[in-house]
Amino acid sequence: MPRSGRISLIVIFIYFTLIFFSYAEVVSKILVIVNDEVITQGEVNRILIPIYKQYKELYTGQEFARKLDEARRNVLQKLIQDKLLLTEGKRRKIEAGDEEVEIKIESLRKRFPDEEEFKKTLERENILLSELEKKIKERIIIDKLIDMEIRRRVSISPSEIVEYYESHRDEFEEPEKIKLKSILVKISEDRPEKESLELAKRILARLEEGANFGLLAEEYSDGPYAESAGDMGWVKPGELMPKINDTIFTLEENQFSGILKTNLGFHIFKVEEKNASRARKFDEARDDIERILFSNKLEEHLGRWLENLKKDAYIAFR
Repeated sequence: MPRSGRISLIVIFIYFTLIFFSYAEVVSKILVIVNDEVITQGEVNRILIPIYKQYKELYTGQEFARKLDEARRNVLQKLIQDKLLLTEGKRRKIEAGDEEVEIKIESLRKRFPDEEEFKKTLERENILLSELEKKIKERIIIDKLIDMEIRRRVSISPSEIVEYYESHRDEFEEPEKIKLKSILVKISEDRPEKESLELAKRILARLEEGANFGLLAEEYSDGPYAESAGDMGWVKPGELMPKINDTIFTLEENQFSGILKTNLGFHIFKVEEKNASRARKFDEARDDIERILFSNKLEEHLGRWLENLKKDAYIAFR
């Protein structure tokens, strides 16, 4: 590895060692002051650590260092923008009521199976409930400000929607898709390859005799879809490994794949339904196009407004 790459990786290693083993000291470090608000190392870490874990699986060497550095700069830039908006919202005396905050908290709670799991997640992410409430309050203030200053001023004309559809027709091409069921017979220490193959052959023979695929999947499949009778839902080209993909998309409705071997074991697939590729009609795409155009205009206006806010702001990197 080039010397610069080694240095970058050493810096990253030291950086994340500090995060994990000197957490209390590092998280309180102020990185940027934006008007009356501060951005701490902890705020950056909370967003960056999941990205770090993801990138660690995808990249190595200098590419890993470059991607992580780029992510850190993007996170910091987004936080600076949020602080600019927050200070402007406070300057205009925009408020977030306790009831508004509680509604958002309740909405978050409903995403978890119970209160205990909700609290465990906060603990795992090192977030106090009071911190969460504070962040939600700040987000409400920012959203209200954007509503007042930008969102209500953005409009999309019917002609813009038509023009977008005509000039981006390729975006509205729906690829072929198939509704798929599967049975997986895994190879394991308890059931070596020869036994697994024999079982797969017996299952296939029963299917060819007219046995119910779903019942056999529930009884024999070792795959993740066994409990749903082998139902994998709709699958598009390229979503499964090439060996499987190339086979299943040649099948007709209600046809079996035969036995396919992968590193996991032996697979049997059945195509339930097939939908050919098609172009979405204008009426089907209209709402999506309006959302795309609205989002693009919102970002454009917000970007210009943020640049104006920066001109009068105090931003200091520590």
